Amino acid sequence: MDIAIYLVKAVILITAGVIIANIVLESNWLRKLSPLIGPFCHASNLPKECVFSLFASFFNPTAGKSTLAGFYHEGKIDDREAILTVVMSTFPIVIGESLLRVQLPIALVLLGPFIGGIYISLNLFSSFLQAFAAFIYSKSRFPLQKEVEGEINVAININEMSQDQSKQLKTALKKSFATLKKIIPVMVVSFLSIFLLLEFDPDVMNYISLFFDPVLRVLDLPGECITALIADLAHFSAGYATVAALLTKGVITAKQAILTLLIGSMLIVTLVYLKYSLSLYISLFGKLGVKITVINYMGSMISKCTIILLVVVLM
Repeated sequence: MDIAIYLVKAVILITAGVIIANIVLESNWLRKLSPLIGPFCHASNLPKECVFSLFASFFNPTAGKSTLAGFYHEGKIDDREAILTVVMSTFPIVIGESLLRVQLPIALVLLGPFIGGIYISLNLFSSFLQAFAAFIYSKSRFPLQKEVEGEINVAININEMSQDQSKQLKTALKKSFATLKKIIPVMVVSFLSIFLLLEFDPDVMNYISLFFDPVLRVLDLPGECITALIADLAHFSAGYATVAALLTKGVITAKQAILTLLIGSMLIVTLVYLKYSLSLYISLFGKLGVKITVINYMGSMISKCTIILLVVVLM
């Protein structure tokens, strides 16, 4: 039942994102947002379509990525721009969707203000590092975006002269339907394939948790911490509760609790990429989706390892 709900929500959000992208291209939305989009285009050297998708990710990650995919299939952005935008969108997604709406209140209640606050802050900093690395790359490798607002206004004025609003909407929907015919079936098939593999072969989940066991040993964490990682396989809140119980019993210290939570977040990210992100990116971007998944996942793991190293050294 949960899988059916997820698929329905994903289809709705992907459809909305693709339609929004095409409506944006056919209407004057970009001009209205140009005061916000323009400065970030100048700062990052990313095209306006990428920046618009970043803004959309603050409100809904799937819709933001779908909007980006719509621009990509329209030929408005290239492979590198799409990859960097997805990596950069990690920060707004973590702020808007993962932490403030879900994880923050649960972490503060189960772990307490001190441990929970530090863990949430470190997670935010980890996603910031990942996004900032992509920002520096785009700033150094892409040419300067000049006269962004002027380009938006000129493009929209030409479009408004050639089409009225009803024709713009009709054209946008027609293009969206053509794109969605390719995206939705791939997303559903690939997601169900991965889900069935993980559901009917529980050893896969065990292998994933065992993969992180050596990390616990390197960080000199007690064996009881593995129970928190196993709990994370069920839900991140179960992992929080397990860590809180270990803290209460005096089995682990505050530093060990934070390290366990960070390793658990790496496990959760791995599961999310296997169960959801891979199929989503492939459905949205085709072959490029595999590359996006690998780069984004590796970026996330590297940034979290960096945070773990900082905790080990500074706490």
